[in-house]
Amino acid sequence: MDQDAAKLILGEGARDAHALLSVYPVTAMAKDLRVRPGMSLPAEGSVLVLSIPEARQLLAGSPLVPFVLVLWFRPSEHADPDVLEHAAIAGVLRPDSQPEAVYTVLQAAFRLLAVQSAENAARMLEDVLEIGRALASEKDLDSLLSLILTHARSLTGADGSSIYTRDRDGVLYFRLWQNASTTATANAQKTLVGEYSIAGYVARSGENVLLDDAYAIPESAPYKFNPASDRAIGYYTKSLLTLPLTNKAGDVVGVLQLINRKDRPDVLLRTPEDVATHVRSFDARSRQLAQALAGQAGVAIENSMLYADIERLFEGFIKASVQAIESRDPTTAGHSFRVADFTERLAVAVDRSGDAGLRDLRFSRDQLREIRYAALLHDFGKVGVREDVLVKAKKLYPHQLELLTQRFKFARLSISHQAYRKLLDLFEEVEHDPAEFRVRRKEIEQAVTAEHHRLEQYLHTVLRANEPTVLHTSAPLELRAVQAYSFPDGEGAIPLLHDFEFADLTLPKGSLTAQERVEIESHVTHTFEFLSLIPWTRDLARLPEFAYAHHEKLDGSGYPRGLAQADIPVPARMMTISDIYDALTAPDRPYKLAVSVERALDILGAEARANKIDATLLKVFIESGAYRTGA
Repeated sequence: MDQDAAKLILGEGARDAHALLSVYPVTAMAKDLRVRPGMSLPAEGSVLVLSIPEARQLLAGSPLVPFVLVLWFRPSEHADPDVLEHAAIAGVLRPDSQPEAVYTVLQAAFRLLAVQSAENAARMLEDVLEIGRALASEKDLDSLLSLILTHARSLTGADGSSIYTRDRDGVLYFRLWQNASTTATANAQKTLVGEYSIAGYVARSGENVLLDDAYAIPESAPYKFNPASDRAIGYYTKSLLTLPLTNKAGDVVGVLQLINRKDRPDVLLRTPEDVATHVRSFDARSRQLAQALAGQAGVAIENSMLYADIERLFEGFIKASVQAIESRDPTTAGHSFRVADFTERLAVAVDRSGDAGLRDLRFSRDQLREIRYAALLHDFGKVGVREDVLVKAKKLYPHQLELLTQRFKFARLSISHQAYRKLLDLFEEVEHDPAEFRVRRKEIEQAVTAEHHRLEQYLHTVLRANEPTVLHTSAPLELRAVQAYSFPDGEGAIPLLHDFEFADLTLPKGSLTAQERVEIESHVTHTFEFLSLIPWTRDLARLPEFAYAHHEKLDGSGYPRGLAQADIPVPARMMTISDIYDALTAPDRPYKLAVSVERALDILGAEARANKIDATLLKVFIESGAYRTGA
């Protein structure tokens, strides 16, 4: 601003400051400038000239009252509106100062005003951008809606706020509200909203609705205000600002409603008098801020809904994949889902635990989801294991046992056949001595019966040994006798039990041979390789690693890599506990009987004492009840 412009504003013939400037009397306070009663303040962004009767000491010895040029911006939302808190002193002048001095100070004042206004605008922009970043980072829709309401109230000074969302069919639902002045419980349920309500009209038209008094809507308006909600909570709605929330395509995805803009945020609107005294209309600045927030909120809501859709789709795919894998082995159906439930509950319990060793462990919503998905997919690699090995319930495969059983039948028939030949030869030999024939026949029949009984005993031994349990100490010796037995087939002797069958039946534990166990254990590596092919998002990036380590043991005795304690991720340790517990207690395993919950926990305790599994995590697993099915 140059001097000529200043002269035009202030007047041409002025001889001194008193003649140039109108004067607003104020009282000088220690830390602020307080407006005298009855004084009306000009619009923000103005330059005030204030007289300060109590400030004579500013010009020592002068009987004249000085003037102060003050830059006025806007009333504070947090303080007495009569206090010029958002002001800056540009200069002090004597009433008899020459116009040139006034022009100089005024010019400096306008420069300062421009700088200050720019700084305010920059701060406002930064606030809005920061809020936008916060909204963009929140994926959970309910949390996002609450965040939008909180920021909207903070930016505009609104006492209350409500938010509505629109589904894919265009139907509008009330979702959430906040109000500083009432203790009524916020309703987060989806409630259908009528199209002729204010929110319904905004959703339908895409237009803002600004009301100074919600109870004074003209009859001709295309919307109505329903006072029922006010009556229900003992409230009075006056000023109202309702805005559409639109996505990038301009489609309305929701509605934001702001209620009762207050002059001070600490004021509670409990009575009609409170409303009359403290409620203001939504001014240009608050509308501008609300509009900026609404633009970002609409996009954030759309993104959150899309994220939720994608998440539901992805989880559905995972569940379908798990069911498809488990269908290869119906005996373990449900195992992966139970392990996921156990592990997720354990992770939540660990997050809340005050145990000294777990205080630093905290899991976000995304991390809990990552842990759950890893637990669901921990056996995904079984798709790469031969089905007959995967479902092998006994030490011998069913076809092997069938052949062995048929061999026993053939041996029985062979022994009987040999006995008939002996009887025939005997008949020819003692044809004329019936008594001798009867004695000799009885001996042959008794021998056949004894052999048949021996075969039955041997078959019982084989069937008992075929069960995947820890063998009795005598079992290998009994099987040796079976292995040593042979029977004639007319051309030679056939062994009753082959060497490879003997080797399988004498497995000390379980039903798998060493090679088969290697193949089964390879499912962990297959899991990691398959899951590593998926382009996981950043918040799911460690999922393959967690699944990869669920069979590792703290002492390094696990597989497939023999990791030591420090190298096993905590989520994998939690998964290990859940996996073992379910394997012990599951009632659907044909190769073993389910053990009781108490016995399973005892076994886990022994594993912890042997430094196989994490003792601290096991303690939380037990004390939190995470092991309880359906908890």
